[in-house]
Amino acid sequence: MTTQQKTSKPNLMSRFFMALMGKSWAYESPDEVREVLAKNCFDALAERAEGHAEGAATLSDSYAFQPGLIDLHDELNDTWHYLTALTGRARELGCTALAAQLGAAADSTLDTLDNVATAAEGTVPR
Repeated sequence: MTTQQKTSKPNLMSRFFMALMGKSWAYESPDEVREVLAKNCFDALAERAEGHAEGAATLSDSYAFQPGLIDLHDELNDTWHYLTALTGRARELGCTALAAQLGAAADSTLDTLDNVATAAEGTVPR
């Protein structure tokens, strides 16, 4: 019986030198990808949630929401462009399933972008 050896991600210095040589680290199984996504999400979850809650608690009227919503809109717009570029490249490489998943992510980001824009406009009382 053979056991699959878990490959750990290279340390920061190794990744730096790999990047200088035009190489990058890639996980070799969906389980590894899920694990790193969960770890990245949950390692800072409490700190991020607390920071966002503290920031939101300082908002005193609808106008106070504008700067954050405008910044969020800009970040989402950048994310949409990134996902769109990745979708196109995945199609060029013949990775049709990946292109479809990236396209769906781009579409849902666009929906969120529209909702954030509407919320930002809603900060101005009528």
